[in-house]
Amino acid sequence: MKKLLEKMESLTVDMEIKISAREEKFANRSDNWQESEKGESFQELTERLQEMMDELIDWQSELGE
Repeated sequence: MKKLLEKMESLTVDMEIKISAREEKFANRSDNWQESEKGESFQELTERLQEMMDELIDWQSELGE
């Protein structure tokens, strides 16, 4: 179980880095791009990745108990 939790922690760190990079990229784009279909799709995927990471953190907590 410990090995699984370590892998999950590593994945969480990787996801945090990716999400942060995507948020920064989005913030640095123009308002027109952010409001475009492409920008909205980009942001929706970033939000979904955040949701997935939050679920992963919840699973880590449950397994660690």
